[in-house]
Amino acid sequence: MIAYHKVKRTATLAAGTALLLNLLSMRLAAQTTTPNRLDWPSYGNDLGAMRFVNVDQINRSNVASLQPVWILHTNVMNAGTSFESQPIIIGGVMYVTSPHGHVFALDATTGAIKWTFNPTIPPLSELAICCGQDNRGVAVGNGKVFVSQLDATLVALDAGTGSVVWKVTVDRWQDRWTETMAPLFLNGMVIIGASGGEYQRRGHVRAYDANSGELIWQFNTTAGPGEFGNDTWAGDSWRTGGATVWTTPAADPQLGLIYITTSNAGPDENGSQRAGMNLFTSSVVALDATTGKRRWHFQEVHHDVWDYDSTQPVHLFTLQRNGQQIPALGHANKSGFYYILDRRNGTPLFDVTETPVPVEPAWQKPWPTQPIPAIDPLIPQTVASPPAGVRTGPIFTVPQEQPTLIQPSYESGPEWPPSAYSPRTGYSYLQAGGYSPATYSAIPPVVNSFGSTAGGPPPGTDNYGLFVAMNTTTGKIAWSSKLPQKMYSGIVVAGDLVFFGEGNGKFNAVDAQTGNVLWTFQSNLPNVGGANGAPAVYVVNGREYVVMDFGGNADARFTKGDALIAFALPQSGQTQPLTVQANPVQVDTGDLPASATQPPLTTAPPDARVVELVAHDFAFEPRSFTALPGEKIAVQIVNTTAGGTGFTITLPTGRIGLNGAIAGNQSGYFVFTAPSQPGVYGFFGSARFFGMTGEIRVGPACPTSATPCLSVTGVTGSATARSTAVAPGQLVSLFGSGIGPASAALFPFFPGMGPAPCSRSFRRCRLVSETLKCTSMELRPPCCSPRPIR
Repeated sequence: MIAYHKVKRTATLAAGTALLLNLLSMRLAAQTTTPNRLDWPSYGNDLGAMRFVNVDQINRSNVASLQPVWILHTNVMNAGTSFESQPIIIGGVMYVTSPHGHVFALDATTGAIKWTFNPTIPPLSELAICCGQDNRGVAVGNGKVFVSQLDATLVALDAGTGSVVWKVTVDRWQDRWTETMAPLFLNGMVIIGASGGEYQRRGHVRAYDANSGELIWQFNTTAGPGEFGNDTWAGDSWRTGGATVWTTPAADPQLGLIYITTSNAGPDENGSQRAGMNLFTSSVVALDATTGKRRWHFQEVHHDVWDYDSTQPVHLFTLQRNGQQIPALGHANKSGFYYILDRRNGTPLFDVTETPVPVEPAWQKPWPTQPIPAIDPLIPQTVASPPAGVRTGPIFTVPQEQPTLIQPSYESGPEWPPSAYSPRTGYSYLQAGGYSPATYSAIPPVVNSFGSTAGGPPPGTDNYGLFVAMNTTTGKIAWSSKLPQKMYSGIVVAGDLVFFGEGNGKFNAVDAQTGNVLWTFQSNLPNVGGANGAPAVYVVNGREYVVMDFGGNADARFTKGDALIAFALPQSGQTQPLTVQANPVQVDTGDLPASATQPPLTTAPPDARVVELVAHDFAFEPRSFTALPGEKIAVQIVNTTAGGTGFTITLPTGRIGLNGAIAGNQSGYFVFTAPSQPGVYGFFGSARFFGMTGEIRVGPACPTSATPCLSVTGVTGSATARSTAVAPGQLVSLFGSGIGPASAALFPFFPGMGPAPCSRSFRRCRLVSETLKCTSMELRPPCCSPRPIR
């Protein structure tokens, strides 16, 4: 059953002959202005990413008659997928990707599959996929189709057959890199960034030769020694500073520039170890397209500790001002501010004032000012009507020990979905985010790769989305639409219509001038989920089509689906859409077979030793424990987070894990027998997300005890290197052997693990030769006799 909502129509068409004559007359009139073919050749349609199509076959007067003409089901869908692909249409052929990186070449008029590319990647559970399994599309050029893969590789396919021409490793997936972005094809090059900022990687952009896959140039987005901006990083913090580039750049071929947007700094919400402005995080950067050299940059958030990254792609347009035509660039930051810059040199075209902001606590090393534009904010900048007793703060309140409700939060502002611009109205159309305050709190030690203890909003907090049209001539909001939830959809302007989707499955056409809703589609067909992709408009054989992904969004928890739907005006003879079922080779998810899983237990077996692991802030605490060979262990997983967490351990005989997850604020037991041979074995939560990994060290017993042998010959304060008494929470150095694995390990601080003043606490620890700098120990009165924790 497909429902069509015809909204705000000024008249009701008569039935029968009158309807037919009206449709025929509209079609005949459109034929005089509609080209026979109109492609969508690049991610943003044009290289400047305006996402505007100058076509009017579908217009204000007839859009209410729009209907599906074909539906493709990719048959790639699970709980972790997000269908965010941007369809590319060239010469009547459409190229679209699945969330797992399959590529489908389709007949753009029927959805019929011409060929399918099946990716070869490691099991998904092996990959450090942060925020949903997704792929945002392909680039096409030089007779090839270019697609990035979740294992951080880039593949070139023959556009006619789908066969592999070449494949390169952009980054090692074992180092927690992945690829989700649609590449950019420009001047015989394929330009691509990488995802991994959540894991404290060093961001970069690379250009490869489209014919050979040879690397042409690389630009690093955190400035190292000898590079412009290195003085904006304390010490070596640039090495793990983030600023990854995972959305598609725009380009101005006449200026010879490409424009990248960068993500948050790493660690994300803890700036204690990266004092400075931290270039080029949360920035727009213009690069020389030939060499990759920086030409200019504009940082939208200095020393970002709020996750106000700048990942939404820019759009290029001509700004009309005082009789001048200025080459401009528009970009919306996750803070909810919109900037308009001269794209030749990065100069703001509306005043930007460095405005004083909160600077406490000092340990966060906050920057004292932030660049506030003289353009209307897209979303609310303060918390409205907070629940009683909740501490709140305005924008740029620095995360600190005391939990604070802040708007905008890391979930409030514009995200990855691309915006659009219409030269007819002079408006930018923006996925603005909305109102979604969240609780921030942080402590000086870096508790995980995210670097914070951010949480969701307290019960009773309002939440809604906003879709905004910004008048670029005045810097004022022309109109905005309030949505029931945050919008995760790209936008396209076709003539006088704007198309965008919603997570509830609605796909809308609105008047570009007024924002009035003229048509809404929503389906209850199986596997047609939230409209959270990036739409495209194209013309084949004189007929205009609009295409959209309906696959939901894992991160936003919207309705899941696997459908790609193309819409057009009614055509004689077709009453129902064509349905096409893809049959791709499924990617190995790495899910455990039923025989290797067990349900969580409510109590531990009496013959098992209990080891407690607390799941908190995307990490397990502790992240390491020891066991005797063959010892029976009951891991008690105490989940203090809102969402569920699993548990999987890798043993010599294979992986075993929980069947299902431990629900938020609940606990349960997982029982296993330690391997008979000594060694270090890894475990992880529901996925390798942020710091939800750890190790178990299996070793022989000491001669005088039944515990694994840890030979500690000395204890010193790590700051003083003196053999003096140590206090709870102090970072210390243990000297000896058998203390930990041969590789570095991190143990985060987690307060409140015990009731006594000298109770145990966890801090960062790193094994250096035979020195383990760590407080992964229990401190008991008189607080100077450390006892290693098993």
